[in-house]
Amino acid sequence: MSKQSLGFTLLAALSLAGTAQASDWKWSVTPYVWATDVGADVSIDDRQVADMEIDFEDLADDLEIAAQGHVEGLRGRHGVMLDAFYIHLADDAQRFALPAPLAGEALAGGDLTLTILDLGGVFNPRGDGEGFSVLYGGRMVDRDIELDARFPVAPGVTLSRSYAVSETLYDALVSARYVGRITPRWTYAVQGNASTGGTELTWDALAGLGYSFGDSGCYTLIAGYRYMDIEFEKDADLGQIDAQVTLSGFFSGLKISF
Repeated sequence: MSKQSLGFTLLAALSLAGTAQASDWKWSVTPYVWATDVGADVSIDDRQVADMEIDFEDLADDLEIAAQGHVEGLRGRHGVMLDAFYIHLADDAQRFALPAPLAGEALAGGDLTLTILDLGGVFNPRGDGEGFSVLYGGRMVDRDIELDARFPVAPGVTLSRSYAVSETLYDALVSARYVGRITPRWTYAVQGNASTGGTELTWDALAGLGYSFGDSGCYTLIAGYRYMDIEFEKDADLGQIDAQVTLSGFFSGLKISF
């Protein structure tokens, strides 16, 4: 999907807001924290060169900056949405085992910045945000990786290499969500989406519970579990690089409605 096509899609979705008065809209802002584990599987010309899993506890030690939030507005059955996830990790050099048929250990460290931005429209047949909804638009995945590594090539001899990957990918996105009410204060939600274009395929799913309080239930504590799978493909001097990155873990946040 080209940048021009994505821009047109998002502009069409957001144009609904431009023609409406503020009093016609129902808005919600949800800052949240996603305690995610990170998995990575990398292969070059179908030969696996890395397969790792990093727990959230280990990520927290390397965390520099993290920001996550969701904004949604609904006017009647139509609306707009924005979901942003940003994380910056800085890791000191650590040893890791080289995959077969290589032997020994390498020493590597670096920085990772990952930004995932979903932006588009919402269609909710009930017009109150509950029940079934369709979300559509575009997804931006921006990754910036800097890696310094030292590889043993012979006894007492090491090879130092520096790697850098910086690119922004754009996908077309479609999502389905269902929000149900258990009691006047308790709700549940399930959601799944998929996007493709710049990435080979990105999909994620979540399930959560919400508890509302305050005047007219304008505040809602939310908690649940989310899983995301991102597949990249890139041609490089080394060959075709295929990478699969997974993000998974519990999330919690506070939804503010007005």
